[in-house]
Amino acid sequence: MRSGKKAREEELEERYLESLRHVEVPLLTLDPRWHQLFPEHLKTRKLAHLEKQLNKLIQKQGQANSDLKEYEKTKKILMNNVLNNMTDGYEMDSPIRSKKQDANQKLLEELKQKTKETRELLKRLPGEITLANQEVLIESMRICYETLIENTEYIEWEEQWINRARQELTEHILAKQEKELRNTETYKYMHDLLGAKVVEIFDREHDVWKGEIEMEHKTGDEVP
Repeated sequence: MRSGKKAREEELEERYLESLRHVEVPLLTLDPRWHQLFPEHLKTRKLAHLEKQLNKLIQKQGQANSDLKEYEKTKKILMNNVLNNMTDGYEMDSPIRSKKQDANQKLLEELKQKTKETRELLKRLPGEITLANQEVLIESMRICYETLIENTEYIEWEEQWINRARQELTEHILAKQEKELRNTETYKYMHDLLGAKVVEIFDREHDVWKGEIEMEHKTGDEVP
């Protein structure tokens, strides 16, 4: 009995195949962009299997076309042999020629059958290749969307983290600015109350943030 997930996958595949029935898709395993998208380590076992099946069909088609050309060449040679071995039955070597003719005729019949089978194969293969290519496409898209969904979840998590970090950073910046302002005001009051020379005595024993207020007061103290 099929599991719910398996049945769902099969149902989706059937729907995709129906949707792709009239859509032209390039032969994926011959496209460098597909190989760039799916290096070996990213291929699932199913995708590698489908790729192998598609490549076999493509190679089969190429071999069938080559065979058909060879059959045509061979046919011409056999036809020439038949013409060259024709006899009226009165030549001394007519029995030998007759055997050759029989052999040539047999080869021609075999060649005719092979040609017929090859042409029938070439009629079937485009449909089989299209279907195999669509299956590669469906598995490829499944992997792509699985990656896209996983990355989307990660992106959303990172976005939330960045927003929290941005808010936290803003809070820290405001807190820092508040402390800087408080230090500035405190240092200013100390200078105004006690003067730079007195504050300097205490500064020697304490390393504190003063901002630019110390420079302002030193400059002010130097003015006669």
